[in-house]
Amino acid sequence: MPIPAFDTARLHEYATSASIQRGREYLGEGAVGDLVLRGDELEADVQGNAPRPYRVWIEFDAEGVTNATCTCPYDYEGWCKHIVAVLLAYAKQPGQVEIRSPLAEKLATLEHGQLVALLLELADRIPRLSDAIETALPYVALTVPAGSATSTAAASASQPASITVNTCALRQSVRNTMRSRGGWDEDYDEEGYGVVDDIVELAEQARPTLEAGNGRAALAILEAITDEFGKHWEMLEQTGDETSVFFDGTASLWIEALLDPSLSVEEREHWAGRLADWVEDFDESAAEHLENLQTVVEQGWDDPSLCAILSGEDPPGGLWGADPPPYHWRVQVDQARLRILERTGQNEVYLHLARAEKQYDLYALHLLKLGRVEEAVRAGLEQPLSDDGALELAKALYARGEIEPAFQVAEHGLQRLDVTAPKDAVFSRVAEEMDEFGLYDSHAQSELAAWLRDRAAEHGQTERARAAGIIAFRIAPGLAAYQRVKALAGGGWPDLRKELLDFLRREARISNETKIEIFLYEDLVDDAIQATERYTSSQTLARVMDAAVNRQPQWVIAQARRQAEPIMDGAKSAYYEDAAMWLRKAKQAYEALGQKVEWRNYLDVLRDKHQRKYKLMPLLKML
Repeated sequence: MPIPAFDTARLHEYATSASIQRGREYLGEGAVGDLVLRGDELEADVQGNAPRPYRVWIEFDAEGVTNATCTCPYDYEGWCKHIVAVLLAYAKQPGQVEIRSPLAEKLATLEHGQLVALLLELADRIPRLSDAIETALPYVALTVPAGSATSTAAASASQPASITVNTCALRQSVRNTMRSRGGWDEDYDEEGYGVVDDIVELAEQARPTLEAGNGRAALAILEAITDEFGKHWEMLEQTGDETSVFFDGTASLWIEALLDPSLSVEEREHWAGRLADWVEDFDESAAEHLENLQTVVEQGWDDPSLCAILSGEDPPGGLWGADPPPYHWRVQVDQARLRILERTGQNEVYLHLARAEKQYDLYALHLLKLGRVEEAVRAGLEQPLSDDGALELAKALYARGEIEPAFQVAEHGLQRLDVTAPKDAVFSRVAEEMDEFGLYDSHAQSELAAWLRDRAAEHGQTERARAAGIIAFRIAPGLAAYQRVKALAGGGWPDLRKELLDFLRREARISNETKIEIFLYEDLVDDAIQATERYTSSQTLARVMDAAVNRQPQWVIAQARRQAEPIMDGAKSAYYEDAAMWLRKAKQAYEALGQKVEWRNYLDVLRDKHQRKYKLMPLLKML
């Protein structure tokens, strides 16, 4: 099997300039651990600020990276610095990658007795693994590989298989997690990861049962975990965690389980009462979540307004009336209902609900799944899809051979970047404030523009590719994006070059690291020097000084002294090598000025001043 490739020039499509720069620094500092490639999945540990390293997983396909995750809490624009560091190491140090067979292939060679022995051995070694195995056993059959005899039999059943949930083991797991705040588990507190995240992970065991259509089993899992958590939540005062984190993390699971169409009226009343009881058991931060869940279970599937919408009608006040819950909550409820409708094959009902609830992305994609290509394209051009939705629809159309419609959908998405799907007033105000301060998430927009740029170029549509490339650069500026525009510009590059460079100079939101990289590529040393006036990493400053040593030697001398002298004066012996490096750059600048005598005089002053620093003096003598 060929080793998946990754072009580091594409990093700017997936990560911010700041994350890329920090990733480079992490790689240079040796923070990336062993690289292990199993099939199409790359794994590595990266030592961050926490005592325990973060774990990174990266999945590839023929076109590149399909998914990248990290255990760090970063959740902003694109990939974190740890993912960037691993990909840089993978691309630059291929000889360090250990190739292994996928775990599934290795396990497939074991006999039943060997598998049992392996699990028992691991359970003895790993705390709480026994609990996890016990709670997973009742529904592990629901996750067998598609196409196997077991999965085929399950698919042919008219009703979900009845399973028994080991609630005692689940409750014990919650108790163990709550009490395990000593020893190495305390490391989870670093950078926002806490005990509640572990309990949310336990609740994820309900997901396979939901995907199999067994809401009752999911409810049994969620009830045991939530109820036990409710008995011990006051312990969170010792860890700084909040109960709202638990309910945020389990909301989608609870919603989909409570919307199980097979629940009777009596069962729904039971769960409404159960949720009301928990309102009394938890603190105020959990009350709103629980009350919203009560609304879901009371609304169910027989709410008059919902029934009208599912029939294709447009009831006054819509589904939620004059006092709707928060926007993000409505989205979770809508999407849970849509998953259930898709799972049960109710396609027209799905489309009615998606259109009424303005789930434009899912509406267009579902039309395409049904083979209704023209309707899907019309929806993509007439409805305000999100950037992620436009990209997904464009890719899906492209995969079906609908090349021109795919390009039209992507192009339309880029032409209306300032248009967003209707949101409530609070959400819109927050979005406007984020845009004002440059905090909007540009990752999806950048990926959409880069996708159109590259695919259009492959099909010889240079004008369309160039236009998309300019947009990609403006959204996520970087050297690779700049070079792609240059390659597509042809004879118009001189004018376009000036336009892009002027854009770099005036846009304050662009990191100076990105500006400097492009200015140095274009040999614009004065612009690069000006960009260093904002925060600049030592590596980037050194690059600018190297480029400026013959053109602006006085500036290089001033910068070198500013960096080196505080290290020497402060007796920071761990950084004396750095001080010597800065002084070497000062020496080069003095020589460029023809001032060798001045350099010797300056060096003599330093040697006299620091003559008692025995670790520093050998370095100064070498200069």
